[in-house]
Amino acid sequence: MLLLVGAVCAGHAQTLERPWYAGVQGGTSFGQSTFSSITEHQVHWGVQGGLFGGYRINRILSLEASFQYGAQTQSALDCCPYWLSADGERFAMAVLDAPGWYYRDLSTRTQWGRAALQANVNLIGFFAKNSRWTLNLSPQIAAVTTQTKLVAPDQSILNPRQCHLSYGGQISLGYRISDRIGAALYGGVAGQAGERFDNMPYHGHDSNRLWDAGVKLSFHFGKYPKRGPSAAELAAEAEAAARVAREAEEAAARAKAAEEAAQAEAAAQVAREQAARAAAERAAREQAEREAEAVKEEAFQTPIPTVYFANNSKTIVDSYDPALEEALAILQQYPDFKLEIHAYASPSGTKAFNKALSKQRMEAIQQWFVAHGISMDRMAEAYYHGADYKARTATQARRAELKFVK
Repeated sequence: MLLLVGAVCAGHAQTLERPWYAGVQGGTSFGQSTFSSITEHQVHWGVQGGLFGGYRINRILSLEASFQYGAQTQSALDCCPYWLSADGERFAMAVLDAPGWYYRDLSTRTQWGRAALQANVNLIGFFAKNSRWTLNLSPQIAAVTTQTKLVAPDQSILNPRQCHLSYGGQISLGYRISDRIGAALYGGVAGQAGERFDNMPYHGHDSNRLWDAGVKLSFHFGKYPKRGPSAAELAAEAEAAARVAREAEEAAARAKAAEEAAQAEAAAQVAREQAARAAAERAAREQAEREAEAVKEEAFQTPIPTVYFANNSKTIVDSYDPALEEALAILQQYPDFKLEIHAYASPSGTKAFNKALSKQRMEAIQQWFVAHGISMDRMAEAYYHGADYKARTATQARRAELKFVK
């Protein structure tokens, strides 16, 4: 996530001097999951800071490792006028005789730590060999831990710590103040895989991201080792060796023309045999690919048994595990397959209750697959239909139907 600041300009050390660097950085952070640091009414400014170190391979590319710690506050957006029960369930309105709070009265405070690796690509390095300035684009992968406290009017609830795989990037603008000192401004965003870091029930918002921006100071040290012959010298040596080899080949060709003709014919025969073998291998490979595609299509057509639920329940009973595990194995084997879910409830109860219950059943199926290693982006469009009035019995209505899609 952090920047490798610019190269030294003319009059200072050469561009490739002092490849190692380390430093400190700090600034602000924001987050958005179900709740967001930036809402229609206010901005919650977080804080973050950390250490970094890296190695500059050349004026364009460097590799960097860093550790950061930060914290910020999130609150509800206007599009989420919901009510949260004390046991963590989301409802459209307050439930009588049940403790809870409206989203508008809640906030979450998240603390996070991040260990990251990134590659810095200096765009200015493509155009200038010696420049004080750098403009870096930096893809990044990181391991992140988060812990969120739910702050309600009457109490605070500390949620368990979570671990995430983070993937994102950064853009940064740096300036080399001297041979050893550099400074930069940077900003980046990274998505967090896995559970939503604010621990709020999911609704409508697909984001699970952390932003950070700030200032970085770096100290550069070390020198590149002495290099061997230059590229021009190596090229001249190679050319001389090639010239000697060509002269020797020409002399041998004049002395052994007949023998070389026979060898050429033998080589041609070998080439023809190799071409025939290559064609046979290509045909076998294409046949294997067709067979693999047929197996894949058969797996795609594999029916997934319907999951039935108990009355007013969203719990998946253990007896469905073998069928779900069979579908899980197919999803793991074919990454381009996705899972489509249709969830229903029986006609008893209100329309709103049945709609919410069918959604909970749909989410229970999703959470089962996520808990077994399938990411949410492998879930296709999910449908929660509420009550099924066409089902012959209430037992048949309380169900979730699953199928593979591409």
